[in-house]
Amino acid sequence: MNASLTQQNKKLLRELLNLGRWANESEIVRYGLHLVAKEVEAEQKDSLTPYPPGVLARAYGGMSAAEIKEDEALATRSARHRPKEIE
Repeated sequence: MNASLTQQNKKLLRELLNLGRWANESEIVRYGLHLVAKEVEAEQKDSLTPYPPGVLARAYGGMSAAEIKEDEALATRSARHRPKEIE
């Protein structure tokens, strides 16, 4: 499995390793995934309900053309795979 990490992510991993709590980067990533799984499980137990009809349409309906373009660009950048970021 490969994962893309930013320079900030790599720096944080090094800083966390220096704390001595974890033996390697994999342990830190596994611990992070464990925390995410616990959060998702808690959300499912809370039976989160979807937004009421029309809420998202109203929220996005007031966006200007520039805001829509910026939102689309951000979505594209967020989804882009960057395998060269892993060293």
